Amino acid sequence: MNVAMFMVRVAIMALAACVLHGEGLILRSPAQEEKPEPVATFEASGANQQLHSCLDGKRIVFIGPSTSKLDYLALTFFAEYGRWPDQDTVFYEQPGKWSGTGPNPLFAPTLEYGMEIKGQKKPAPVKGCKIGSTEEYLRYSNSILNGHEICDCYKTGEWDGPRDVNNQTENRIYNNGKTSIAYFQWFGDVVAPRGTFSFGPLQQQPPQPVVQQCPAGQFKGSWDWTMPVAQFITSSVAHFWPTHLIVDAAFWPIEPYNSPFWEGIAKAGVSAVLSSHGQVLWRTTPKRQDYSNVEHSGSVDMTNLVSKGWNVFDAQNIVRQYQGTRSDDAVFMDAIHLNPKTQCHLIKDFVKRLVCPAR
Repeated sequence: MNVAMFMVRVAIMALAACVLHGEGLILRSPAQEEKPEPVATFEASGANQQLHSCLDGKRIVFIGPSTSKLDYLALTFFAEYGRWPDQDTVFYEQPGKWSGTGPNPLFAPTLEYGMEIKGQKKPAPVKGCKIGSTEEYLRYSNSILNGHEICDCYKTGEWDGPRDVNNQTENRIYNNGKTSIAYFQWFGDVVAPRGTFSFGPLQQQPPQPVVQQCPAGQFKGSWDWTMPVAQFITSSVAHFWPTHLIVDAAFWPIEPYNSPFWEGIAKAGVSAVLSSHGQVLWRTTPKRQDYSNVEHSGSVDMTNLVSKGWNVFDAQNIVRQYQGTRSDDAVFMDAIHLNPKTQCHLIKDFVKRLVCPAR
């Protein structure tokens, strides 16, 4: 099966799951339902409970493209619910308030466009804001985290190659009072980190409310800040006191032989975790066996980063071992993204090996 056919198949499966479970997000309360449907409850296994409790006090930051975002989404769902989102449909709840089922947010590449959320009307844009083409997905993936995530998120238009044509912004900061996890967008040489409000209040202890003009999925038309990734790590990420900082360029264009650039990143990463005595890691990129583009992040000199004090989150090798003799289609969702089961296996392995190695 070629990649195009596989992507069509995944999209059909995701749509089927949405139809089967009510076409997406369902918000329910006893007052709204004459015969409320029982919502399945899932008790975390003993092993998951140990990993979940181990996340207490951890401050984990991911920087990169959509591959890093999926790492973040898998881990925040686990931090919120104590179970991994490894099925086509996820169950979520805010005890005593609402519960429901919906498509797995890890299906982001196939769900972002044209996703309909049953039971919710498309919101009117906030004054001064514009609704993007992926608003439903961004609002949905934000809402199931029960108000524990700030999402500076917007995108318009469909994928048109590694170019800055979608006004895309995606910065997510999750905090449940015990665990802090963040994702900041970086598209290699194409799109530097940028955002529409200051993270300063979220860096205080305890975190304070932010001034956010536009909700998830909407955009005010300009960014308040944008800066090179090394500067962003030094001036902003470091103030989150990360216990674990993971950087990833995946398949976005980068210049692996730009020594001053990589020296800057190497120093910034080490500096960002110095006060927290944390780890800074470069994430390698899992690749399908039939993926022909071996340039860009595959050429990063990890030896140089390691010599400066970095560690390696070897996602490529973890996925290769998990895949074994199985086909690419059994592991990958499309040309570059892992399916939910593989994605959850990868992040569970990351937590066990690099975040909670004694558990």
